[in-house]
Amino acid sequence: MNSKWNDSRKQQWAGLLGGLLLVACGAPEATEQGADEAQSGVARASLLETLFAEYDPTLKAYKCNGLTWNCDPGRWTDGRGQAVAERYAPNTLGGTCLDGEQGSFSEGEWVRRVRIFTEDQTALTQGRPASIEVTVEMPWSPQGNLLDLYATTSVTNPSWTWITTLTPTAERSQTLKATYTVPVGSGVQAVRAALRRGGTASPCTSGGYDDRDDLVFTLAAPYVSGAKALSVASGRNHSLALRADGTLWGWGDNYYSQLGAGAGSMPSILPVQATILSGVKSVHATVDSSLALRTDGTVWAWGGNSEGVLGNGTTLASATPVQVVGLTGVTALATGRNHVLALKSNGTVWAWGDNSDGQLGDGTNLRRTLPVRVGTLTLVTALAAGRTHSLALRSDRTVWAWGDNTLSALGNGLMDESPIPLRVSGISGVTSIAAGNHFSLAIRESRELWGWGGGPLGDAIQSHPRPERTYRWTTGTFSVFAGEDHAVAIERTQGTAWSWGAFSVGNSCASSTVNYGAIPAPINGLTGVTGVSIGEFYAQALLADGTVWGWGDSMFQEGSETGSGECAPLKVMLP
Repeated sequence: MNSKWNDSRKQQWAGLLGGLLLVACGAPEATEQGADEAQSGVARASLLETLFAEYDPTLKAYKCNGLTWNCDPGRWTDGRGQAVAERYAPNTLGGTCLDGEQGSFSEGEWVRRVRIFTEDQTALTQGRPASIEVTVEMPWSPQGNLLDLYATTSVTNPSWTWITTLTPTAERSQTLKATYTVPVGSGVQAVRAALRRGGTASPCTSGGYDDRDDLVFTLAAPYVSGAKALSVASGRNHSLALRADGTLWGWGDNYYSQLGAGAGSMPSILPVQATILSGVKSVHATVDSSLALRTDGTVWAWGGNSEGVLGNGTTLASATPVQVVGLTGVTALATGRNHVLALKSNGTVWAWGDNSDGQLGDGTNLRRTLPVRVGTLTLVTALAAGRTHSLALRSDRTVWAWGDNTLSALGNGLMDESPIPLRVSGISGVTSIAAGNHFSLAIRESRELWGWGGGPLGDAIQSHPRPERTYRWTTGTFSVFAGEDHAVAIERTQGTAWSWGAFSVGNSCASSTVNYGAIPAPINGLTGVTGVSIGEFYAQALLADGTVWGWGDSMFQEGSETGSGECAPLKVMLP
């Protein structure tokens, strides 16, 4: 196949994804959040990353403001009243039910930490199972301690329902765990961990050593089987969607059979059903290949494989899924142009594919057709992969970067690549990350946008060798996503989306709906957004009602000529 013809063909199909695959259906109605993952640029990063709870002075308890699979306040609930200094004591809804005041740090017990999460890392959802983990501090000698867990569907007028009672079995710090079915009825709920010395279970006991801490979190709407999209991915010229009934769909370019509909190279203007795989949690895409993360923690891939992104030890394309060799326990993926990052449940990062700029982080520039570990990184909670550089967010909210550094996308003020992860200095307290062509973005303290490198950083300068705050929203809790030259931020609670930056290769879009300027501005008429997937030429939004909407250039021709763009969001024609 003539490579020049093939490049032109792919450029043309990029436009079809933004134009012919979409049909105008009016602005979608706002609904409760309830989608799965999103993409960070051509790279793929989970929207459902860990959300760190923040203290809500109205509720008087820690709250996760947005959809997540893991709501975690960290150690902010550590302590008990005045006996063992606790910030914002008593950390209970409405400030009711005071903690016991007896004992001290060296003689006493208290709740240190409460978190709620799903075992399969899908969204916390009404009517589905969730696990509660409570870390408690115990006295040296047993005191007949018991831990009661409660749930409520109302955070303004709580009526507590007992879940279970757990018994600490060791001295000092230990973590106890229970699973329950989240009640249906409210999109914002809470759990309570109530620690007591003997006595009878009650949401509010009066013992001098007793301690309670509440945790408030946001839930997706009840799960409904059917056509609702749960995950969407954008490659260079093809897209994928995972529906709630477990089926996979693909559209766009299919030269390497990346749509998953069997052997063949014919592209598809409309979504076609893949005849492969079951038990899929999320879908992902590189420039010409497709990947699926399954609920059992394995990764499967098909399509193009010139750089080894299928992870099976070869560089041969495959029309059918092959399992990435030796990789289990995966919880999230991020995909760059031709490299893949995987986050395992133990907090380590693994990578494979193109490594010409050190983007795999294994200390070399060697292409890897099998997964290799990324440096010595641990305690990682989220990943982002740009065109040829990579980012990781650790549980201490620091950002680490490696790979291409042509325009200082690693944030160290230099232009030399790094084949090993380096901490990005000058920024902390990060809650969301994204990587684009030669730039990186981060959300700090919920609503501050920070950027470094060269590209749409959120300010008029568009070039910073080190992290700089480029924009700040006045309210809300945001997550950020980046494509090669386009970026989007989502306000998690309201589901509003903000955009900035154009698309690569001659973007022609000008719209009153989507902002293509340098400074973030709202996308008008698009509400209930829970995820974003951005390719080279187009972007897609996943809504809480399970629909997918897209915008961007509609047609590219070889050379400098470009056609008009579908610049406002249009609905993807998923059956």
